[in-house]
Amino acid sequence: MVDRLESLIDDVSARFDPPTEFVVPGEDEVSARLDVARAVCRRAERSVLSAAVPGSSVVPYLNRLSDLLWTLARWSEGTSVTARSLGDPD
Repeated sequence: MVDRLESLIDDVSARFDPPTEFVVPGEDEVSARLDVARAVCRRAERSVLSAAVPGSSVVPYLNRLSDLLWTLARWSEGTSVTARSLGDPD
């Protein structure tokens, strides 16, 4: 499952140039909601850290999920979702 999240992160990351400066969360409503979801995911990761069974994939999964949410938030701040989904490179 962690591998699948990493693959999704790579797929989405390939669609845009990553930010080169500090990111201010909440550029638009969609990215703001994704940033809130990421904060909740990070909180969950910290909460389960002490209770996770050694060797369990729960903590790595939550970590990768938070990275995916961050990547999706940055992607959503670019050009319109419609243009991106149609394969418009700009």
